[in-house]
Amino acid sequence: MSVVSWAERKKAAACCLLLLAAGIVLLLLRNAITAFAHSDAFPDCTFRRLTGWLCPACGNTRAGLEILHGHFFRAFGYNPMMPLVVLVLGLLYGETVLTAFGKRVRLFPRSNLLLFTGIGIVLVYDVVRNFFPEITLCL
Repeated sequence: MSVVSWAERKKAAACCLLLLAAGIVLLLLRNAITAFAHSDAFPDCTFRRLTGWLCPACGNTRAGLEILHGHFFRAFGYNPMMPLVVLVLGLLYGETVLTAFGKRVRLFPRSNLLLFTGIGIVLVYDVVRNFFPEITLCL
């Protein structure tokens, strides 16, 4: 474990506080965000309208709304990409918090194999859910 400089600790602490404040604002505004997402001002998926197929991002908005309301498993049913991104961001936030306290720890492994495997699994799921619609809540 390497030594964390005071300047790096201050920078990490400021980043943590800013992200914490942004998260609190999102939680406070979740009902307004949900209302906007369900309004006519929010566009439909052009890919789905033209082809009838689910695009790779179909369900991300609904998954994000479910996460804002604390329903992580339901969010996973809409599109597993969004909860996985939130998990990764949470681990990276944890690393930043630990850096602010002077400990440099890797909570999220960094490897190209993990990245490409994750992308491959998500892309395969995005294709398969068009043939087996019972595995998704998007329809």
